[in-house]
Amino acid sequence: MELKKYLITIRVFRILILVLSFQVSFACGWSVSPETSRLALFKAQREGFFKLTPFYYSADSYYSTNTISNADQELNCLEWKKKLGNQINKNDIYFVLYQTDAEVFQNAYENKALKDVFARNTFIETLLMPQNKAFLDYILFAKKMEYDSSPVEKWESWDNIDYDSNGKKSSDLENFEQKIASSKDAFLKQRYAFLILRYSFYAQEPKEVIRLYDTFFAENKKTILAPWALYYKALCIDDLTLQNYLLSKVFAACEEKSFAVLQHYNWKLTTETLVLAKSDEERSVILAIESLRNPAPDLKAIKEVHALSPNSLYLSFLIGREINKLEDWIFTPQFTNGSPSVVLNGEIWYEDFAKAKQENYSKDILYLRELKDFLISILDNTSGEQKDYITTAIAQLCFIDDEVDLGKKYTNMISDRANATIQMQKNIQLALIALKQNDLNNEKVQNQLFENFNAVENLIESDKGLFKNLYSLYRIASNEFFRQGNRVIAGLLFMKSDIKNEGEYSRYNIPYFYTYIGYFDRHATVEDIDKLITLQQKENKTPFEKYICSGTISPNINYYKDLKGTLAFRNNNLELAYETFSGMPKDFWEKNYSFTNYLNENPFVPKILQKTEERKFNYRFNKAEFIAKLIRLKKQNTAASNLQLAHAYFNVSYLGNSWMMTAYDWTSGESYIDYIYGDNTDVEKKYQNGNYYNLTMAKLYYEKALKMSKNNNEKAMVSLMIFECNYYSYHADHVYSDQEVVPFEAGQELEDFYSIYSKTANFKKYNCPLLDSYIN
Repeated sequence: MELKKYLITIRVFRILILVLSFQVSFACGWSVSPETSRLALFKAQREGFFKLTPFYYSADSYYSTNTISNADQELNCLEWKKKLGNQINKNDIYFVLYQTDAEVFQNAYENKALKDVFARNTFIETLLMPQNKAFLDYILFAKKMEYDSSPVEKWESWDNIDYDSNGKKSSDLENFEQKIASSKDAFLKQRYAFLILRYSFYAQEPKEVIRLYDTFFAENKKTILAPWALYYKALCIDDLTLQNYLLSKVFAACEEKSFAVLQHYNWKLTTETLVLAKSDEERSVILAIESLRNPAPDLKAIKEVHALSPNSLYLSFLIGREINKLEDWIFTPQFTNGSPSVVLNGEIWYEDFAKAKQENYSKDILYLRELKDFLISILDNTSGEQKDYITTAIAQLCFIDDEVDLGKKYTNMISDRANATIQMQKNIQLALIALKQNDLNNEKVQNQLFENFNAVENLIESDKGLFKNLYSLYRIASNEFFRQGNRVIAGLLFMKSDIKNEGEYSRYNIPYFYTYIGYFDRHATVEDIDKLITLQQKENKTPFEKYICSGTISPNINYYKDLKGTLAFRNNNLELAYETFSGMPKDFWEKNYSFTNYLNENPFVPKILQKTEERKFNYRFNKAEFIAKLIRLKKQNTAASNLQLAHAYFNVSYLGNSWMMTAYDWTSGESYIDYIYGDNTDVEKKYQNGNYYNLTMAKLYYEKALKMSKNNNEKAMVSLMIFECNYYSYHADHVYSDQEVVPFEAGQELEDFYSIYSKTANFKKYNCPLLDSYIN
């Protein structure tokens, strides 16, 4: 599986450089490829789909796969077995023809060691029989051609290979016609002809390729070599329409060349190509080829293929491909933080996402219903595997459209004898029914979901492509649990989804602090964290609970305690925050996450007034001790205590040196899309009654200190900081707004700073031309 996730810049989830110039927007984070982020639940298959794997709907030019069909090679082995006798094991033929290096085979032959090197190989044993010498000679000739035409430079076994020996002389590959003519067996004659035809193709001798095909394969096509040879002939023909037609015949006749056919097929000539077709079946193949890489709605092609070949394998594949398009267009923007993975020219996703999302949803639902109605209209005239396939396709379209009862009806119509992939799809659909119709907090419902999930999980070992289905299913399940108010299970399922998103390459393979708390940081309440801690410590978990906790829940309970204390602090519940933090190891913030990198300055000295050379980063920060001091200062309620409180609340805002008391990530206040968890800006604006961005708490305590203070130097400091709070609060509200920005105007506090307090030490220390400009 191709790794599809890219790290834009090293991140502790947007934690990087703090700067004093907040006019500069700053954001960084994880980004994922469009193919990674898209959702896809439908993966039912019919027998024969394997050769079509590269043409599944994808954000990429072709669907990424690490498996290649060997069906044609297997057919070739069966032809050899039929020719030389049933005593031969087909796997022995495959090993010699396709898994044995040419050099190894030639060395064994030259050293008369074939029997020893290939001990107990029934194919070699048969070839070594005197009556089969001609067949052995052919295999040797094929291996010599394989060796000499190999594009891969290789290390030679210098001690074993003599370049002067007859085994490696290029002259052995000459006199091709003699090889064909001297062969008295039609089986061998055709195979020699294919080797020479292929050699001629790469030698750029198109006339010879065409001659050899017409002579040896045009009238004798009962071999897998025929479509292979036709492929090379097609590419040697100058008439591109005829080339298209011949390529379509190759596409229908074998598996090995399907990907290559679509790479060479000319889409601009489909109409002309159809004219050459001699049957409805041939026309249906050409129309299917036309549709296999079309990213746009293509019901027209589906209807045309159905009219020509109602039980066509390609019809089924195109239906599944169309469903995957709809899942991308409808589900991806609904359940992820991005747009569909394939955005067509003229779409407006990147201009006005909300508008585009709504307009495209309405358009896509109408198209979905048109496709669904067509499939329902043809269902009664189908049978066997095709009927089960179309039935599950209809059910899936119903679920996408939230027609759960109708989807349930068609799900129940799927035969119990349907193939494994359709049964897998049925389990996905049963899970969707449970998610949409049942009380998800019910233990029986949860365990039934586990059975459905597990049925799909068990198929992953044989089909890695199902990672995408599980990623999509768990993302939808997470959303449904969240909708029913269970944010704990929603979070764990969201993590399960992300694990499946990249399979073995998931970032959850190397979990760390924020991996475990990221979702809950964004969505959970203090009460949710208590439930999460209870679940983590529960000894007799249900099967469903064991499943959702596996690989997702942290073994370190203090990760969740730190988050609970942070949530309490955001809610200004200092007592709960202190109770939670004081129950944690005192060195926790020295040993985990990046706390020591960002909680290492005195939180009672406002960062905004410090010059770079004045900042010291050796402060030992303990969250429990910090909260305890805030509680003491609040009880004191003096000018000095309120000033310290104000400094502290300034520093726990995004402007300060201790912002990690409030948040686990940082931006300059710009609306920011995190590709994993989404835009958190609106939530961050509410931290501590708006203090994180708008400094509301800091300003409150500065104003209390100003009212209570009797010291002009202290008042000068307070007046200056009130100005800073007003200035940056204004900046946070307007700098990223689309509205026209009215210039900021300083208030009375700055006038007082320049008049009443102009003789103080703090005025002399902090006065600067920038401040002066707001007065003049």
